[in-house]
Amino acid sequence: MTSTTRDWEVDNLGGGVYVFRWRTGFYSSPFFVTPDGVCAVDPIDDHAASAYRTAISTVTDAPVVAIVYTHDHRDHACGARVLSEDAEVIAHPQAAERIVRRAAGDIRIPTRLVADEEVLVFGGVSIRTKYFGPNHSDSNIALFADTDGGRLLVFSDVIEPGVAPYRDLADSDLAGIVSTLDALEEEQFDIVMGGHLGPGERSWAEDYRAYFHELIDISAQEFASMGGQKPLPGEDGVQMTERVRNETCARVAERLRPRYGHWPGFKQWAPMNANRTLSYLITGN
Repeated sequence: MTSTTRDWEVDNLGGGVYVFRWRTGFYSSPFFVTPDGVCAVDPIDDHAASAYRTAISTVTDAPVVAIVYTHDHRDHACGARVLSEDAEVIAHPQAAERIVRRAAGDIRIPTRLVADEEVLVFGGVSIRTKYFGPNHSDSNIALFADTDGGRLLVFSDVIEPGVAPYRDLADSDLAGIVSTLDALEEEQFDIVMGGHLGPGERSWAEDYRAYFHELIDISAQEFASMGGQKPLPGEDGVQMTERVRNETCARVAERLRPRYGHWPGFKQWAPMNANRTLSYLITGN
């Protein structure tokens, strides 16, 4: 079942699990309708949160009793006051630390902190949280819950089914992304969604894992074949940097294209993914 307005829609995944889609294909936030009330994830921003509150009211009269921030980034964590002034706000300690440090008045400070392995229980409905370490940010928590379509993994901005990894992987720990995706191989889930798209089949987690491994390996190979950071006669540092990066990123994208070129965003973002990877190879971070 899908309910639609101009700016938002709600998808019913079954088992009390719904997805609020803000401007479809732009942001997606799951929410859980339980006997104790609604647990909502990522209010996005004030405007989206107002629509989110309306969307929830189309499927239940229950109040929002909890809001989970998947991570600290502003484009997911703003809007909680509009969604609910009274709900507890749940996040990883690193998210709380960053939010407090920023002193941003438009983000509610988390009131409950969850670390590595915890289970949120609302009226007998269980949502497992897990922290895999730094990846897209240093505060991302994964959520696992049961739906009628199988076990759902919510991993905002780490895996986005249906699209290539986003641009220059801002604020990401590249080695952490790889170790996280490796660790997911041992986890039980059937479907996965991010903070923008999904749910999609588990195979998206496997494809993302393969992509990042290949991205790093191929970037290292092509960087070496270019001679690394070695200027040609007459080149200054700026000219050398731009030549090496531009040519290396184009080569990396071309080698990745046969397997991943059909992904939306690949043409625009794969070279940017490669550019970020070169920074990782050069600096170690």
